[in-house]
Amino acid sequence: MWPLEVPHGKPTLRVLKPTTLIGLLVLFVAAPAFAEKTLWLVRPLYPGQEALVSRTEQALDRLTPADQRPNNVIGAREFAAALKGKKIDELPCFNDTRCADPIDPFVAGFGFDRVVLVQGGQDEAGFKFKVASYQPALGKTNPASASDTVLENALLGAVAKVVPVASSLEVTTTPAGAVVYVDDKKVGTTPLPSTQVLPGEHTIRIDLKLHQPIEEQVVVQMRGTVKLDKTLEKVAARIMITATPAGTSISVDGTVLGKDRIDRGIQPGAHTIRLSAENHKAFETTVQVKADEQFTLDKTLEPLAGAAPVAAITIIKTAEPPRPAPPPPLSLVDEIYERKTYFTVGFDYDNLNGPGLVSHRFGTGGQARTLNIDGSSPSPHHLLGGTAEFGFFGRYFGMAAIGISVGSTDGALPMNIGIKQDASRTDNVCPTGEDDDASVCRPQQVNVRMVLGSLRAIQPQFRVQLWRFMLGLQAGFELRIGHIIEPENVKYTDGFMVLDLMLSARANVRFYVYEGLFLYGQYRFTALLTSVLDPTAVDPNTGAAVSSSRFSQGFNGGLGYAF
Repeated sequence: MWPLEVPHGKPTLRVLKPTTLIGLLVLFVAAPAFAEKTLWLVRPLYPGQEALVSRTEQALDRLTPADQRPNNVIGAREFAAALKGKKIDELPCFNDTRCADPIDPFVAGFGFDRVVLVQGGQDEAGFKFKVASYQPALGKTNPASASDTVLENALLGAVAKVVPVASSLEVTTTPAGAVVYVDDKKVGTTPLPSTQVLPGEHTIRIDLKLHQPIEEQVVVQMRGTVKLDKTLEKVAARIMITATPAGTSISVDGTVLGKDRIDRGIQPGAHTIRLSAENHKAFETTVQVKADEQFTLDKTLEPLAGAAPVAAITIIKTAEPPRPAPPPPLSLVDEIYERKTYFTVGFDYDNLNGPGLVSHRFGTGGQARTLNIDGSSPSPHHLLGGTAEFGFFGRYFGMAAIGISVGSTDGALPMNIGIKQDASRTDNVCPTGEDDDASVCRPQQVNVRMVLGSLRAIQPQFRVQLWRFMLGLQAGFELRIGHIIEPENVKYTDGFMVLDLMLSARANVRFYVYEGLFLYGQYRFTALLTSVLDPTAVDPNTGAAVSSSRFSQGFNGGLGYAF
């Protein structure tokens, strides 16, 4: 979903960097429960426009009514502060309850009724925003986009399509009957009951014949109500003048009153009107304005002879190399291909196969070793644990930079243990006290517990994207390190060590839930190449070489993010 980085336990906003997903997962584990709240997370749409994130968050703050502000968490800093103190066992799917599809109940566990993800950017056409509204309770995601030369207008144009943010406007005047315009569009007459308007900055004009018009700039907050109650000033007469071209100066009785358009009260009688603009003939006239009359003049000035037309001047001023058109939006498949870096975390299941897992005891110079796993035993031969991986991709080929897996047996595992006697040592006596000869103990089957970990690096990968599904293959070398401990009834208190080099192959499938966030499952097969600590393992009963476990297989799955 969205990028958070957690330095020293204090989350701050960052934009989709390799540590982003780690920080977000930490915050998820620490999140408290909320009721009836909306989470707003913002990131830049284009590289290098991180400063636009704070401007967008400030715009959302200004447009949120004060009485609704506590129910809106805006930005990563507020999100991090709000999530403090949540225990992992309070989150669904992280306690004893298991979920077939954990994403929706996991997010819903934070108590947010809606999560709104906002991407904002600026190009030669103005501001552009992409938003997606996600409702965990419904498992529903609604995307939208909008652009405008004004940041707030572009933001609200996108948000209003997926989030109920419409506001209301109420206007009353004394006297009643005035016409109300919102951004030069007539919406009704006063008294004007509650009328729906979009949030943002609007120009409200109230106009009543033979009264001084009122014009105000108001900022309408999301899901807010703006009420205007105005008293209109009665005038003896009224004059309205509109002039073109743009920039035409309007003066009445020698006093400049404005440019392009004026609308005001005036005393009855004779008045001289003068209109002037560069490269145009000035216009002057004297009019007689009667009491209780509304005088209107709409005039276009005539260009001077030989003066370049305004359009020609405009062409000359803009005659420069055209800017390249913005690239067309990427398709869903191409957008996923463009995400070059990934990080995954998940659970891991491994099943040991073959006759044994040979290891040496610490500090015995190779004299004591495990021999083989009892393959006939009904005891489970599998390990459970976790895994994490970080890597890079081109379009089709990539590299798993580094990955780790750690697991342990979930119960006692029968294994044969033998030791070569050394008269100078007192801590390696035979388990039963029965010697086959003077130098070798009889192997004893005991129950052990083991912890195995693997480290993989620089593994080539191949991927193919099909809609939101990605299929991948991966192969390379792995180093397996293990510790076998807790043998029963044997005087080996320091355990045994495993160190193997293996060849592994992995096949995985990913499903992209939203943007770079994906769920994944992976099948794994490993084959032992060499056991570093087992050059000459021999069964003391038969004298035959003891082979290590030649292969294992398993699967893992979890959550990942590509950026």
